[in-house]
Amino acid sequence: MTNQGLCKNCGSLITLDDSSENCKCVFCHCVFPKEEAVKLLEDQEDLSFPNEVYEDPDQTVPAVYDEGRYDNEFSGNARILEEHEVYEPKENVVAGIVGAMLFALIGGVVWFFMFQIGFISAVGGLVGVVLANIGYSLFAKRESLKGVIISVLAAIVAIAIACYMCLALDCYNAFQSWYASGEIDYTITFIQAVRGAYRFLAEPEIARSYIFDFALGLFFCAIGACRYVLNAIDDLKRKKKTGE
Repeated sequence: MTNQGLCKNCGSLITLDDSSENCKCVFCHCVFPKEEAVKLLEDQEDLSFPNEVYEDPDQTVPAVYDEGRYDNEFSGNARILEEHEVYEPKENVVAGIVGAMLFALIGGVVWFFMFQIGFISAVGGLVGVVLANIGYSLFAKRESLKGVIISVLAAIVAIAIACYMCLALDCYNAFQSWYASGEIDYTITFIQAVRGAYRFLAEPEIARSYIFDFALGLFFCAIGACRYVLNAIDDLKRKKKTGE
């Protein structure tokens, strides 16, 4: 059971005594069952406090409590919420972009291997968006609508990189095949294929083929990620509305 609660009279944060059924506020001297204090701390929506004046039984002079004024740093419910907002982590967008891109590349690897077996589906795009959003949240220290948008863009970039790597691998395999059949007397490494694969896009037929594959990948990415993105946006709106 928690050892803290809120005063039902002034809203101050008070420490509960486990040896007693009642609790006493040290600021306004209100005495009431400690179960009520615990409930007030757990559910702080639409609270109002009467701020009545109570006489301190331990003093001969009654304590005067000025309505609406709190002198202790842990006094009212509003003060507690303000302190919580002050220490809320600030969103680091730059770090979030780095995290989103790093995690999205994992989704790009998934898309790359699925492409090699001739299978392009919404799974690759969904994995990229989900991982990118996780990476953004971890690095930026917060979730936000901006983070969701950045995650989608990071997933698109990762698919573009994966598509280009597929082109490079096809170029590498083509050179290996031509060399083995004696059509050419030299071959290239995969690194060289990566560096020069873009030149093959000058061929209209090859360009159309890979642009179509990329567009198809984006289409399936949109299908796979659409529901996730909408759910993420709804969740963020709900948290903002409830003040979580």
